Amino acid sequence: AGLFIAPTTPMPGSGARQKNIFMHLLLRCAVVLFAASSLMLPAVGGWAEELEIFELAPDYVFGRDRRPTLGYRKPQVFDPLRDRLYRSGYRNFAPTKIPNELRNVDALTRMKEMKRILACADAWFWPFSRTAHDHEPPGIDIELLQTIAAKHGWGVDIAWVNTGMRFGVGVTFGNSIDNGICDIFLGLNITRDDHHMPNHEMSFTAPYMSTGFVLVTQDPVKGIKTLEQAQAQGIKVGVPAYSPMSDYAEENGIPYTTFFQNYQVIDGLIRREVDAAMLWSGAISQAKLNNPQAEFEMVPGYQPPKEMRWNSAWGIKESQLELKQFLDEAFAEMIKTGETRRIVERYGVPFFPPFEYEDD
Repeated sequence: AGLFIAPTTPMPGSGARQKNIFMHLLLRCAVVLFAASSLMLPAVGGWAEELEIFELAPDYVFGRDRRPTLGYRKPQVFDPLRDRLYRSGYRNFAPTKIPNELRNVDALTRMKEMKRILACADAWFWPFSRTAHDHEPPGIDIELLQTIAAKHGWGVDIAWVNTGMRFGVGVTFGNSIDNGICDIFLGLNITRDDHHMPNHEMSFTAPYMSTGFVLVTQDPVKGIKTLEQAQAQGIKVGVPAYSPMSDYAEENGIPYTTFFQNYQVIDGLIRREVDAAMLWSGAISQAKLNNPQAEFEMVPGYQPPKEMRWNSAWGIKESQLELKQFLDEAFAEMIKTGETRRIVERYGVPFFPPFEYEDD
C-alpha cells in the first residue's frame, strides 16, 4: 500500500468544491492506511518476536564484597609489613598531637585538657585488642577504655604496637610509653615475673579481670568436669607446648600431649587426636569463631587452678599516681555494676573476677 500525501498548495476551483475534494482525499487516505496496517500487523508481530531483547551491560565495581553473609568473617587486621604509614615511622609518634604546654604535665591532667586518652595496645592480641576496621569489634581492653572515656565525654586514640617481639614487652615499653607516645599500656597479665617493669619505671593498675587455663571437652568425654577426673580415668589432655600448663600437667602426673600453641591444640581437638584439652581462656573466643562447627566446649562453671590463673591489668608509669587512682576506681565501679562482665562475655570469653594472691 502506498501513502497518499495531501498537497499543501491551494487547489483550483471554488472554496466549497475545494473543501469537499480535500475531505474526500483525506477519507481515502485514512481507509488506505487502515487496510495497510491490518495487513502488516501479523508480520510486524513475527518480526518483533525474532528481535533480541536489548539489555544494558552489567557494571562491575571491583572491591570488597559487602553482601550479607552467614557466620564469622575474619576481620581486617594490622599488618606492619604492608602498612606504609607504619613502615615510614608513624609508630614513633603519638596518634594525636600533644600540645607543647601539655607535654610535661601529669597524664590525668593531659587527658582532661585534651579530652582524649592516649593508649598503646597490641595490634593483634585477640580478644583483648586488634586494629579494627569497618566497625568490627575492637577487643575487650579497647571497649573497656572506650567505656571509661565515654563517661567523661572523652575520646580514645590508640598507638598500635607489637608485644610479640623477640625480647618481650620491655622493648615495646621502650619504643612507646617511654617515648611519651601513650599514657596507658593495655593488654598485660600480672605474671609475678615482671622483671622488665622496674627498668621502665612501670607499675600495674588494679586488675579488672583474670584469665587462666580452662578445661574443654567433647564427646566421648563430656562427662569429665575436673582435671582430677581426667587423671583418674587416664584421659590424655591436650596442652600448649612449653607453657605453664604443660609444666603443671607434668608436675601433677596428668596424662597429656603437647601441641605448639593454643591454636594447634584446637586443631588437635577438631581432628579428634584428643577429646579433652586445657586452653587459655582468651583462646576460647577465637576457637569458636574460626571453627563454628567444632563440638568441644568449656566445662560449665570450670574454675582454673590457682597456679594456672593470672590477673589482667594495664601498665602506667609509676609516677602517675593520680592516673592509677582514676583507673582503679573506674575498674572497681565497672566490676560492681557488671559492665566488665558484659563486655568480656560478649566476646565469648569466660569472666573470672580478679583474685588475691596467697602471699599478698
